[in-house]
Amino acid sequence: MLMRRQSGFSMIELLISVVIMSIGVLGMAGLQIISMQQNRSALLQGEATLRSNDILDRIRANPSSNYSIALNTTPSVTTDCVGNTCSESEMMDYDIAQWQCSINSNDASGDPYTVCANFGITGALPGGHCASATSACAGGSIALTSGVYDVTIQWVDQQTVDANATNATTRSITVSMRAP
Repeated sequence: MLMRRQSGFSMIELLISVVIMSIGVLGMAGLQIISMQQNRSALLQGEATLRSNDILDRIRANPSSNYSIALNTTPSVTTDCVGNTCSESEMMDYDIAQWQCSINSNDASGDPYTVCANFGITGALPGGHCASATSACAGGSIALTSGVYDVTIQWVDQQTVDANATNATTRSITVSMRAP
C-alpha cells in the first residue's frame, strides 16, 4: 500500500483558523468599544469637575452672598453683569444662571432656556442633555451647610435607546469648599 504525504492545509484546518481569527478580531473590537465608553465617561467627569471649580471661584469672588440652589432648578432670568453694573445679589444670580446654563442649556423637551439663549450659551456639558422628557437631566446643586459649600453636578453618562424605552445612566460628582 502506498502512503501519501500530506501537503498543505486541509479545509477543516483552514476553517478552524478562520474561526479563531474571527474570535480574536471580535474581542479586539469589544475592547475598543469599552475603551471609548470609558474615555467618554472620564471626559464628562473632568468637565463636571471644571464646572464645579468654576462656580467655587465665583463664590470666592462674591463671598457675602449665599449661592445655595437645588438640583435641576431652572435658570432664572437675570441682569447681564458683563455689560451692566450689578449689586452683589445680582452678581450671584448672574453667576448661578451662567453656571446652570453651562451644565444644561435646554429643558426636558429640548428647548433652550430663555436666559441661556440671552447669554448666548447654546452648548452645555457633554452629556448635559435629557435622556427623554420623563427622565433625569443634567443639572447642578449648591448647598451651604455648616460653613461648607457642596457643589454637586449630575449628568447623563450613557444613553441606550431601544424600540421600547430610553435608558440612561446618570452620574454625579460633588466638590466641597469651606465658605470664604
